[in-house]
Amino acid sequence: MQEPDPAKARRAAREAWLTHGLILINPEWLNGWADRRQAELLAEKCHGKRKLK
Repeated sequence: MQEPDPAKARRAAREAWLTHGLILINPEWLNGWADRRQAELLAEKCHGKRKLK
């Protein structure tokens, strides 16, 4: 098993946006708490609340 590569994930997210119009955002990529919260609210609106374990 391989360790996750954050830079590779971000490149893949960028490519998904540019090629397919898909939005993949890790909240940790956003600097401000307001931006992070807004992203989380949009995700909840689209997918529902997360069930944290």
